[in-house]
Amino acid sequence: MVSGHPWRAAAADLAVGADCAGCGVPGLGWCRDCAIACRPAPRLVPGVADVPVVAVVDNVGPMARVVVAWKDRGRLRLTEPLGRLLAVGCSWLPLAGRAGLVPVPTARAQVRRRGADPVNLLAARAVGDLGAVGIEAVLLPSLRRRRATRDQAGLGARERQANVRGAFAADHSFVSRCVRAGIDEVVVVDDVLTTGASAREAVRALAAVGVRTTAVVVVAHTPGPGADRT
Repeated sequence: MVSGHPWRAAAADLAVGADCAGCGVPGLGWCRDCAIACRPAPRLVPGVADVPVVAVVDNVGPMARVVVAWKDRGRLRLTEPLGRLLAVGCSWLPLAGRAGLVPVPTARAQVRRRGADPVNLLAARAVGDLGAVGIEAVLLPSLRRRRATRDQAGLGARERQANVRGAFAADHSFVSRCVRAGIDEVVVVDDVLTTGASAREAVRALAAVGVRTTAVVVVAHTPGPGADRT
């Protein structure tokens, strides 16, 4: 990490070829203009699941490019600002008591390819940011994949739903873990919501072991065709 004036950090990134993940200009992580374009504006996404679903930004423009750089190009430095956005979404909820953040499980092949589980990292960062503002939260990575699934990219809504139907399972000791941790609210978290198939499957898997999901929170939502993206 480069300490001192901001221009020193930017110069260091420039020297090793770093650039803004949102627009490509030289600099750290993302530039000021892209940070402004990706500023948090939490909102409910209707018609996704039987629980409230909150998205913090739209997955368009700079944000869409930032997510790809973070998840598929190894730009894990971006976990910090993306985790902060996730924390904003969680703090927007009327949470009562201690919250358990349950990440949507990443496919094992993708974890191996990326060398890390980005959604777990994202949730862990959000837990830290929530604690900094006085909201008690813990990371509960209690969902797993029961079977292999196809990459969701490029699949339509029905294909996505069929792809993940029955694919997730919750740890059967999850309820007792929640009790021991003093969890009052269970929040499913993910990076991007497209059709909501993974979110619905996560809520179903938790319900199967007797856990009621309070809400789903995602960093970004991909608007459907013809949606207002302003």
